[in-house]
Amino acid sequence: MTPRHGAFGLKFLWLAFLLLLSPNAIHADDHYDIILKNGLIVDGSGLPPYKADVAINAGKIVKIGDLGASGADAVVDATGLVVCPGFIDILRHNDLLWTLSEQQRAIREGITAGLAGNCGFSVLDVQKNLAKLQKYPGILNLGTLIGQGTLRDWFVKTNKQKPATPQEMAIMKLFLQGALQAGAFGLSSGLGYEPGQWCQPAELEDLASVLTNYPHAVYYTHIRNYRSNVLDAIKEAIHVGETAKIPVVIQHLLFKLPSNWDQTESGLRLLEQADEDGHPVYATVYPYDFWGNEVQIPLYQFLYLKPEDANLGYYRSNAKTADILAQIHRRLQEYGGGDKVEITRVKSKYFKSFLGDTIADMAKQRKISEEQAVLALLVENGEYVRICYHGLSEEGLIKKIQTPFILFGSDSTSAIPHPRDVGAFPRLLETYVRDKRVIRLSEAINRLTYEPAKLMGLKDRGLLKEGYWGDVVLFDYKTIRDNATAVDPWEPPTGIKMVLVNGQLVYDAKDGFSGRYPGQVLRRSND
Repeated sequence: MTPRHGAFGLKFLWLAFLLLLSPNAIHADDHYDIILKNGLIVDGSGLPPYKADVAINAGKIVKIGDLGASGADAVVDATGLVVCPGFIDILRHNDLLWTLSEQQRAIREGITAGLAGNCGFSVLDVQKNLAKLQKYPGILNLGTLIGQGTLRDWFVKTNKQKPATPQEMAIMKLFLQGALQAGAFGLSSGLGYEPGQWCQPAELEDLASVLTNYPHAVYYTHIRNYRSNVLDAIKEAIHVGETAKIPVVIQHLLFKLPSNWDQTESGLRLLEQADEDGHPVYATVYPYDFWGNEVQIPLYQFLYLKPEDANLGYYRSNAKTADILAQIHRRLQEYGGGDKVEITRVKSKYFKSFLGDTIADMAKQRKISEEQAVLALLVENGEYVRICYHGLSEEGLIKKIQTPFILFGSDSTSAIPHPRDVGAFPRLLETYVRDKRVIRLSEAINRLTYEPAKLMGLKDRGLLKEGYWGDVVLFDYKTIRDNATAVDPWEPPTGIKMVLVNGQLVYDAKDGFSGRYPGQVLRRSND
């Protein structure tokens, strides 16, 4: 009897072992906080999409695959939706303590992490402000740079237009070191305006040398010129990186005005050559053909006219009228013609129908010259009329998007009403991935997620991968759309269906914002 019972027991144990190995076996750990089912996974790696389920527990991704036999506290049907990592925006101008509306605008376009302190301006006391952010978390994850302009504003007191003294340099370097130790991801500069424009290359290189000893510390720069001297400005940025042996990011790489569009390929070649020489240089772009300062600018100011030129009483003689018309004609030609000047604000109800049209459109409809159309706008609307200047090349933008070392940043700031504040990344996916097929979807997602995470040294973000934080975006690839325009720059996008931050639902297109604040402080790591 004993041998027979022993054999039976062994068979039972073997059967139990096989059941444990079975993929259909039900285990206690097969219950999750959230399961995203049947989505098209674009995991951030750049590899082709695939269909799978994603399970999240305690804020992190714990399993990806067929989870049909598993349960969860919340099961989301992602059928027909793209499921990808949350977008990381490395070009923000908000300080660390964003307003709720600023955070919500970012979440609505799929951004789950932002890097503040760009273009030379930031909080000064990084440690204090990161501690405050940790105590009062927001909706999304936030990190910061330390601004060269902020340091110079505070510590160069003798003569701001002259080089910093050795004592002033020592203090700035000490504060930069403290900011990096507190978690800042690098140094930013804004060299096209005060006080950065007074910072000479030697001073900048000396300051950037501090970054050499800190892993993942990067030099982010608004270069000195984006017009006729743009190539020299790019070379200056590259030289800073070569000298300090650090990566460089040229923020919002632009070639402004039609007269400089032909420099696009030469500029990109400079970045490529630097990379081939072992000096990693990146640049960011946003998917629009107009930049921040040229949105809703007064028409008379754009054409370098005087305020009185927008007054009907000024035109009391044919000679004055002829002179202004000639001046307007010259300016329009410099800017590439009236088809690049969009009407965004008017006062007179008789001109409302022209909102969103160009000067060329208006001239054609009224059967007048472009300069006469400008003059009519000025005399009927005064200083109130505003325009958007489309001074960037669409062809050049496509070339930049096709370049592997180009990343994407919104350049968002609540101070300037630009569609990029609410729709930059949806527009990229809508216009340049889906409609124009400039790059593949998986490549665009890679450069919105994993590439910036890698640059920042974030080892557990930027991918849909087991063990990574659950920063996840679900969007409808067929309907994603940037609805904001130069006329209506705050209109939110459509197509972003759901956003999770650190494994918690923060936004659902049907129900709005959840009221949760799971955002975390992002700090530079020495690992």
